Amino acid sequence: MEQLTESPFESLDDIEDIIHKSASGQAVRLSSESISKIHGALRDAARLQALVTLARNSEDKVLLLQNSSNTDSVLSELCAYAPGLTSVRLNKSVNINNKIISRREALIHARDKIIASDNQQYDKIVRGRTIDLCCISGAERQYLSPLFENKNSQAVRNSSLMKKTMVAIFKQINNWEFNNLEADLIDAFGIFGCELFKNTQEHALRDQNGKSYIAHVEGMIASWKDLPSEKYESDFLGHSRLAKYWSDNLTIAADSTKRTLRCMEVSFFDTGPGLVGRAFGKSIDPNSEKEALIQCIGMNFSTKPESGAGNGYPTILNQLSKVGGLIRIRSGNQCLFNCFDREKHGYWENQNSSEAKQEQTKYLMNFDSWTDKKLSSACGTVVSILIPLRKDSGQHILL
Repeated sequence: MEQLTESPFESLDDIEDIIHKSASGQAVRLSSESISKIHGALRDAARLQALVTLARNSEDKVLLLQNSSNTDSVLSELCAYAPGLTSVRLNKSVNINNKIISRREALIHARDKIIASDNQQYDKIVRGRTIDLCCISGAERQYLSPLFENKNSQAVRNSSLMKKTMVAIFKQINNWEFNNLEADLIDAFGIFGCELFKNTQEHALRDQNGKSYIAHVEGMIASWKDLPSEKYESDFLGHSRLAKYWSDNLTIAADSTKRTLRCMEVSFFDTGPGLVGRAFGKSIDPNSEKEALIQCIGMNFSTKPESGAGNGYPTILNQLSKVGGLIRIRSGNQCLFNCFDREKHGYWENQNSSEAKQEQTKYLMNFDSWTDKKLSSACGTVVSILIPLRKDSGQHILL
């Protein structure tokens, strides 16, 4: 076997390098530690997407891992968190120190996590201040009860029940900070989560040609995180708006002089054909994909036949503008974002004309590219939301 050096797998640039190598047909060897280390929901979901891309583009479907002397501990580490667990499910086997472990054997190590997730025992699956939920195709408990009312793809929890899931998760990972969140923001997460999982079950279980995937995973990651400038600033330098957003939201840590961004992060992910693939059912000219992706996001502004559908993106974007949040969408060869200054939201609350409403929609849909670098095509879709945490930012929520 060709000797491969371990690839870095931490920053967003590292992650995009892995996606590029995968798209170029290169084999990649990683360590289980780099796969499973927690950096916050935004980075971790991006890392998950890179692993999905590696698996989808691999001919032999083998996850190559850096040498390790303890196979069981490596598999336990992989299956304890969404990026590794998703990779194990999408590959046929795991190669550890040239020892091949079948997917079925590897997934045994995820059993306790999946059962605890289905039983909503969040205290058993929390890692630091991070919780993830993974719906693993083919598993006996594929349709986890925090996300589905019944054990079938059509039973996604409604927005009210999805809100209860979000509240339980947020409280588990940081109960003290929970009451600094806006009540309307929690409502918006319920609506947005409900809509995303419904869309996933409708569109992400088949490829862009309509063929069902044998293996797929859908889920979410939520985290409370302090992002120190020296480790995370590089992720936000690809666009002037991002750099300003980062700078504007930095605070001084209470116990030091270090500058950090205190935030809540929530990422939703699937392993489907991407938003453009879902919408158009065929490949789009890479030069046109940005416009096509923005069009796909905009489609959510048009109400679907069922009552209340189509409100996910406008609801969450409006709340992000209110609290000064950020949204990042990585799909296909595009990574788009919008970020908001909460001081501007008051202007829209006092405007009622149709012209003002149109202007607000443009403001909410003002998506730019995360970086000016050319990106390789990633498999699946990741939608990440970041909420800066401030002592004076919220109101107490009565639930």
